[in-house]
Amino acid sequence: MHYLRRLVIHCAGGRSKLIRQPYKLRCLSTVENPPQEKAQSQLFTIPKGILGQATCHTHPHLIQNNQLTCGITQAEYRERRETLVSKLSSEVENMHRTHVIVIPAARKQYMSDKIPYVFRQNSDFFYLTGCLEPSAVLVLVKPAQTDSYKSILFVHDKDSHAELWEGPRTGCYAAARLFAVDEARPIDTFGTFLNKTTSQSKPSVLWYHNEAPANPDIHGLVRSVLKPGTQVTWADPQRTLHLMRVIKSRSEVELMKETCYIGAQSVNMAMACTRPGVSEHVLNAVLDYTCRQAGAEHLAFPPVVAGGSRATHIHYVTNNQLLGEDDMVLVDTGCQRWLYNSDISRTWPVSGKFSKHHRILYELVLAVQKRLIELLGEHRPPLDQLFDSMCRLLGTHLQQEAILPKNIDGNELIGKAYRLCPHHVSHYLGLDVHDSPLVKRHVPVQTNMIVTVEPGIYIRPDDESVPKEFRGVGIRIEDDVLITDGDPLILTEACVKEVRDIEALVGKQSL
Repeated sequence: MHYLRRLVIHCAGGRSKLIRQPYKLRCLSTVENPPQEKAQSQLFTIPKGILGQATCHTHPHLIQNNQLTCGITQAEYRERRETLVSKLSSEVENMHRTHVIVIPAARKQYMSDKIPYVFRQNSDFFYLTGCLEPSAVLVLVKPAQTDSYKSILFVHDKDSHAELWEGPRTGCYAAARLFAVDEARPIDTFGTFLNKTTSQSKPSVLWYHNEAPANPDIHGLVRSVLKPGTQVTWADPQRTLHLMRVIKSRSEVELMKETCYIGAQSVNMAMACTRPGVSEHVLNAVLDYTCRQAGAEHLAFPPVVAGGSRATHIHYVTNNQLLGEDDMVLVDTGCQRWLYNSDISRTWPVSGKFSKHHRILYELVLAVQKRLIELLGEHRPPLDQLFDSMCRLLGTHLQQEAILPKNIDGNELIGKAYRLCPHHVSHYLGLDVHDSPLVKRHVPVQTNMIVTVEPGIYIRPDDESVPKEFRGVGIRIEDDVLITDGDPLILTEACVKEVRDIEALVGKQSL
């Protein structure tokens, strides 16, 4: 990673502004905890021994002392649970009811027979617990007319035979201390506990996300308590959870900086390894290897590596064609580090030199992207409004370059621009690539939101409404942006995007 940084700076003629590194890339998050959190941390301990996930004792190269997961303490996870209970129970119609909140973990998924996919924890469950074990369940119970609540985590208990095959489990005894919950119980007692709790608490509200359940194995158990005449009503906690998740804490911002830096440098390396005759699959492998080498678990999603006219297919992920000398290549990628994701797009010439018409299109998209980032700082618009601004800007620039006719304006111009860029220009980013989807894009952005800014142009080879020399080209430029009280902070700034910097880097690294 440090070699790559030196290579990029060297290729750019030593311009220090090319890769500004406001923090040192590291495997450990070093965000300073606030004083009140330091005091709280004395109440928490991380148990020693081999548990069901990495800890500061077993993996000190990944997790600092007194942190539950990299960069995040037990106190922060407990504070999130307290906030959720407070928000849900404060709703007027539910103030005098008992609240039972059920948040399941993900279960293992299998690609065939006994061959599992890489396990990925349910984001809402992880956000509230820091637990990385499959098929667990968090239950939060707040009795009516009280200010306190109880947290119970249901996990798979210790089992020597199962652990022989699947690896260590935390077990109930250590789970209560590790995840700082009031109780930890065996997962096979969950159904009995839920039935007893809801039957003894009348009236009550069962908070559970009913659509696309995270764990179908327990879905029936949860639904079974919603019987007529039981005085148990159902409500969905996910919108409240997403409103919490979309605003990042200081520790989350630090983690996002790191995953964005790793993702940015992986794209730089892909540029450096690009030359005519290299396959899209090879660049895919470069992205994956570079991210993992720098500390990411894996890529955030199957990347787009699309050469030539294949870039006009927005979600092209086949990645099996060879790159031609006259092609541009569009890459959309990102990495996941401790479940936090980056999302970056860049487009560059395979030969290392932009053609005249490719450069016109590229600089047009780049100018639009820079202006959209400025607008985020100047006006804090909703993302839907930012999309409208993108269409207007694209249309105006395309007219200036005589790519669109100059005798159209207004909605007709916006419509033609939209046809050339039919995807949204922004989404929230964090624990999910398309983070907090229940937070609508018509609300103004706020401090400590992280969003993408990703304008593009996609001109099919058979699009006769555009001059021939511009056809068969797809270009997208995407950065991850932190909304601050001042100017927006581009977390993926380390990824080169100026024409001169791209041309200085492409093809400079041998495979």
